[in-house]
Amino acid sequence: LGLFGGFMCLRHLLLSLSLAAAAASEEKAAAGEKKAATKRPSSLAPVVGYRDIYSQLHLNDDGIPKVLMLLGGDSDTGSGEAPSWYSSAAMRFKQGRTKTAAFFAVAAGRDAARAAARFGIEEVPPGGAIFVCASGKARRFHFSPEAGAGERSRALRSTVEAAVSGEAEEQDLQPVPSFPEPDRPRKAAAVTLDEFTHESLPLLCYGVKAKPLCVMALLLQPSGQGCPAEIGALARRHRNDPVSFGCVGAKGQADFLAAFGLEQASLPALVAVKPGRRGRFTALQGGGGAGEGGGEGRLEASAMGAFVDAILGGSASFQRLPELPELEPPYLLGGEGGKDEI
Repeated sequence: LGLFGGFMCLRHLLLSLSLAAAAASEEKAAAGEKKAATKRPSSLAPVVGYRDIYSQLHLNDDGIPKVLMLLGGDSDTGSGEAPSWYSSAAMRFKQGRTKTAAFFAVAAGRDAARAAARFGIEEVPPGGAIFVCASGKARRFHFSPEAGAGERSRALRSTVEAAVSGEAEEQDLQPVPSFPEPDRPRKAAAVTLDEFTHESLPLLCYGVKAKPLCVMALLLQPSGQGCPAEIGALARRHRNDPVSFGCVGAKGQADFLAAFGLEQASLPALVAVKPGRRGRFTALQGGGGAGEGGGEGRLEASAMGAFVDAILGGSASFQRLPELPELEPPYLLGGEGGKDEI
């Protein structure tokens, strides 16, 4: 029994040691994966996408050589890392913490294949391809994959140093190929929507040189009541177009309306004016005239959108406007009928 008990204790001890070794191995593997996941990308030779090569070669300081290494591979990013000998060569040109005498970068996988076509090579070789670009010219750096890492690094440094000093030989040079510029998001302009008055109409509608078209809603309401939401939506839709938008409380503005061939019964209406030397206009009526005083029709959003689209598309028909009409100030307007009778 004593011998059997000792055997069981030994077996239990060996089993415990085996489990502990397995747990330690798993922890080490997990730590390695975590370290790999948190590894920072190289700042000496960063990996750039195809759309970023333009910035790397053309937007960085023109007086500083750029070195681009193309690494083959079937994936989108290939290995995603520069070889250590390439990073070692890049370290030679680092000046302080932020400055450098030459920019180094890596394009890998399909990005490298697309870039290779730009440089005139059909396929990225197994060891990669390197181009040294300076002063609008590019030279391919040839190296043997069988050469040692130190030998390759020294040879590349020598080639780049010649480019930095301007002593590079002129033979075997080719123009730096063009690459597509990165997409630049279009900055949305601020929405401008004004209720035009007798004071602001000449300035904000007729006098904006950057926006030679003024679109205004003429409403059967007194001045000061603001613009309806539909006009605001139209202004937002065309915020990047050269158009000024606004509205006019046109109640009692008989002369102003007559200049556009309108009257109170025609309101609401949308009028587009091209001030210029030879003023012109076109109008969209909103179905007013349901009653003697008008104003019961409305401007549909779809109709207004089509109206502005036709103008911007060049298919709208304009009429001549001999003079740019002006608004009467409110204190010269009467109650319901327009101007005061004398």
